[in-house]
Formats: sequence, structure tokens, C-alpha cells
Amino acid sequence: MLLGIFILSLILQWKVEAGCSEIPFANGVCVSANEAVKNATAFLLKNLPPWDKVNQVSLFGEQGGVDGLDDGIASVGINMSVMAQASYPWAAEISQNMFNEYVATYAMTNEPRTSWRELYTPVSADIVQNVTTQDEAVAAINGYLNKNISIWNSFGIKFKSSQTPLIYDPISAAAFGYASCTGVSAAFVAALRAIGIPARVVGTPAWRGDTNNGNHNWIEYYRIRTNSWTFIEAHPSGGGENISNPCSIWFCNQAHFPSTANNATSVYAARFDTVHNDSTYILSWDPNNLNVPADDRSAYYASVCSVCS
Repeated sequence: MLLGIFILSLILQWKVEAGCSEIPFANGVCVSANEAVKNATAFLLKNLPPWDKVNQVSLFGEQGGVDGLDDGIASVGINMSVMAQASYPWAAEISQNMFNEYVATYAMTNEPRTSWRELYTPVSADIVQNVTTQDEAVAAINGYLNKNISIWNSFGIKFKSSQTPLIYDPISAAAFGYASCTGVSAAFVAALRAIGIPARVVGTPAWRGDTNNGNHNWIEYYRIRTNSWTFIEAHPSGGGENISNPCSIWFCNQAHFPSTANNATSVYAARFDTVHNDSTYILSWDPNNLNVPADDRSAYYASVCSVCS
């Protein structure tokens, strides 16, 4: 009940401050809830990966569905995403396209499809109820503001190596209480998307281009303060990072991103959009699967991290 009152108060606040009686987006765009749901649904249907096309009814439901349930995993998530878009001040600073792909989307990579948003939304909302900015929200979710209050503490999720693809979706991470870097990254993305923060899984299939050096996954969130993607580790995989200082992240250094082209580390950011991507996400656990669209972020990480010691 208290959470519902809190969310309602935020919605009413936005109706006054943003001059939008329904769902606000960047640049003063204001659309009805029905239109926001319709646009997000159309985006997802247009870009479904092959394995989700055959499960379309499970994802989006159908009229008169089994046990009287008309909704599916994706449609429930879209509706909850629209509520989040109307509930948090930082959400109104993102575009509809950003919302459709990095907030309303149910998937991170090719992980099992589950209704994670129903589990993560109330927990994330409770964690950020006293923060006012997007950066504070990210820090709170990751336990930087209070190590005893975080998504990791709430679900008891710890890092445990070599778990992908056994445990790498948000529900499994919460159920088992552990995951490796891919799973904790997916959980982090889920927790942020649940409160209207665009987020995505990012990673390298091989440090310095050699699989013997291992692989790694982390996350990026779209930081409205800088209008750019900012990377950060899920706390169980790292810890001690500073959002504003890339060099504080354990892998952002010359050892992992050499300044020369030789032995360069390739980095990819997972997407859902199959039209505007410039690459595919290399799944270390499923390397022949080239059906997850991505942006190639190698040059960015090389430029940022090669100057860190």
C-alpha cells in the first residue's frame, strides 16, 4: 500500500511539473498510456529473435488465453514499464526509442524468458524511494549508498564463477542466490529497467582477443547527465567503483585494453533492435549463435581504458 501511494504521488508530481497528464518522454513528448504500450509492443514484435517468434503467444498472450490469462511475459512487462515511465523523474528524460529498446524490453541476450519484472519492480522501487536523481538510483541499486540496502542484499545474490548458461537470467539469480558475471549483470539490468533506467548487458568474449584469458560481462546504463552510455560493474563482480571514474573499474586498464591494435579486446553491447545495430553480440556460452544484435563498443573502451594504469 505504501509503495502504491509513493508511486501515485510521483505520477501526480509529474503531471504538474512536466505538464504531461499521462506518459512523459524527452523533449516534452507526452503520449497516452495506450499509445506507449502500443509503440513498445510494435517495436518488440518487429525485432523478435528467431527463438522468440515461435513463442510469441507465450510472450504477448492472446485473447481468451489459457486459464483466462490474456497477457504474456512481454506484455505484462510493457505495462509495468509504462507505469515506471510515469513514476520516476529521470525516466521523463529518455526518448521513446530508448524506452522501447532498453526499458520495456523483456530480454538481455538469449537467457530464459521469465516474468522478472514482477519480482524486481517492487524491490527496486523500495530501494530508490528516497533518491531523486538517476545516478543516485543506480548507486542505490548497486549498494553504493548503503551496502546493506541493494538489489544484491534484497535477493541475497552473490558472485559464483562458471555458472553461465546454467544460471544467467534475473529470476534464476534471485532463486539460487548466486550467478557469475553474466547472471549478475542481467540481474542488475533488470533492477534498473524496473525503475525506468535504460540499461544493457555488455561484454567481451575474450580479453585481448584470446579465449585463454577469459571473458567477462558487465553493464551500461544510459546516463541522462551526460547523454551517453556509462559502464559499471554489478557489485558482486567488482565493488569499489566510482560511476564518474572509469579507471576505478577493475578491468578498465592497459592490461585489458592495450593501447596498440595487437591483441585488442573486442567489446559488444547487447541490443534488441535488429535494424540499427552494427554488430552481433558474441555469446561466450553459445558462440555460433549470431542472432543477438549488438553495438561494437571496442573503440570506445580502448580509448577510455588504455589510458588507465
